[in-house]
Amino acid sequence: MMSLLDENPFKIRSFENAARIVRDHEEDMGVLVDEDRLKDVPGIGKSLAYVIMYYAKAGTVGLEQELESQLPVGLPALLDLPGLGMKKVQLLWHKHDISSVELLKQACEANVLAGIKGFGPKLQVKLQEAIAFNEKHISDFYLDTALGVAENWIETLKQLNSVTRIELSGELRRGTELIQSVEFLVDADIAELNTELNAKFNLQLSESNPTILKDPTGLPVELIICNSNTFAAKQLLRTGGDSYMRHLSDRFGSPGDAAINQLVCEKGKLFTTENTLCESLGLQWIEPELRDSYSHFPENIELISTGDIKGVFHAHSTWSDGRNTLEELAGAARNLGYQYLGISEHSQAAYYANGLKPDRVKAQWAFIDQLNDSSPDFHIFKGIEADILSDGRLDYDEDLLAGFDFVVASIHSHFHLDPVKQTDRIVRALQSPFTTILGHPTGRMLMARSGYNPDLTTIIDVAAENDKLIEINTTPKRLDLDWRYLKYAREKGVKISIDPDAHSIKQLQTIPLGVRMARKGGLSAANVLNTLTATEMKHYLQSRSHS
Repeated sequence: MMSLLDENPFKIRSFENAARIVRDHEEDMGVLVDEDRLKDVPGIGKSLAYVIMYYAKAGTVGLEQELESQLPVGLPALLDLPGLGMKKVQLLWHKHDISSVELLKQACEANVLAGIKGFGPKLQVKLQEAIAFNEKHISDFYLDTALGVAENWIETLKQLNSVTRIELSGELRRGTELIQSVEFLVDADIAELNTELNAKFNLQLSESNPTILKDPTGLPVELIICNSNTFAAKQLLRTGGDSYMRHLSDRFGSPGDAAINQLVCEKGKLFTTENTLCESLGLQWIEPELRDSYSHFPENIELISTGDIKGVFHAHSTWSDGRNTLEELAGAARNLGYQYLGISEHSQAAYYANGLKPDRVKAQWAFIDQLNDSSPDFHIFKGIEADILSDGRLDYDEDLLAGFDFVVASIHSHFHLDPVKQTDRIVRALQSPFTTILGHPTGRMLMARSGYNPDLTTIIDVAAENDKLIEINTTPKRLDLDWRYLKYAREKGVKISIDPDAHSIKQLQTIPLGVRMARKGGLSAANVLNTLTATEMKHYLQSRSHS
């Protein structure tokens, strides 16, 4: 808001820096606020500490209200659209009275933007596509946000005297990548529960079932009230999953939802767990994550769990565009129980991300050798996230590429090549003897862009033919490769690497999100690269070495 109003640039920069510090700080910021320790955090200081503390306690500050009063309500949202920077948004506002996404949509539909200097027909089409994409996801939240909301509400609801049992249900239990509501099954007396909720949160809930609450994030929280006799039945029905529910319908001759509900609920009164209920109905109980795509699952396959992960690849330090030093990242990985870290800075083509020139690559190799010598119980593998150039070649020459322990090959440019050319580009990269892992293979950003739409079946086939791995990028806004392609990858024998693409210590902790995606795709530990121990990984990478 300050930028849109052309406020003091030094003040703007201090707020931007403080925002990054708050986002990336390892300690709970709420604890720092409560203990009056914010001012001691480097880069915050007394003035900003006061602003943050006031905001944390009141939900707003005078400065925010003052800025909001000077701006049209919907103007800042324009900055989230691709191709619209600060100057373009100011131009739309001041010169053309376009101050919201809705007004921009109307201007595009009237072909107004096509005639504005600096915009034109191509940007107009791009903005129309982005607006339509955003409208499609208007009710969606990222998986990590939903999990955080769920964790907070579980802790809160467990403290209520009326609650006997509480468990996740619905899409969050299935682990879908985008969430529209957090749903709980709650074993409670509805009258007592609502009385407690009304008193604790100053609400006026009636005895409705489900009870709908609103989290401060805006994410709806739905409480399905049941008792011990109906809990198992409700859990089976409310967890859902298109494939599993179709199987349930087919199993009983498609009698309709009401009849199925009655049958399951009648049976459910005899059982306290979903597993035993399924057994009584003649259904295979399968893990909730599988229920979107499987009705049956091979019983001899045990899905991967977070504890199976022994180390992480694809992380960036301050050598390129990361926010923590290599030593700090390695220490954090060790503290998380991992045996190794595969560091992979950006390559030289990513100049905007401080990509490494060859001399800096060799300097980092020497530094890694020193760190490994000093820490025999933890190993840092020498890697790189090499840009896939427009013609499919990897950044750097072959002599340098041969010196890495592993190479993550990724696209960071030329997103708008047509799908055929984009597929050919990735295929050539997979055919390189130096590629180890294909990074974020579609380039999608959930709720922001659909990616560059390569032919994933072809890419998986080529990866299988060339013994290459494909990444599940665990960044919450990516979760790419899409879990829907993991079954095919498994059938083709393509191993997966679950990678955080970490640019900070905090982002190392996103691995469980990738594990959820792997489970949805039906992967076991044997299908995932980084379930190998450090010793096994050394042997594995050496066996693939071209040096």
